[in-house]
Amino acid sequence: MSAGLAKDPDLSAIKINVDTKAGAVSLKGPAPTAAAKARAEEIAKGVQGVTSVDNQLEVKG
Repeated sequence: MSAGLAKDPDLSAIKINVDTKAGAVSLKGPAPTAAAKARAEEIAKGVQGVTSVDNQLEVKG
């Protein structure tokens, strides 16, 4: 999960706290843009076994 975020050029430089519990993923931390926030959610949703994503990233920009 975190590896997918690390590979994205907009997301690799920021610190995203990823918490996974029974397929539910929580994303917390800063995001450089609204697009980066949306991309993080898309990456999380694309991971096998993920049933829901709670995107709490804050756009700082």
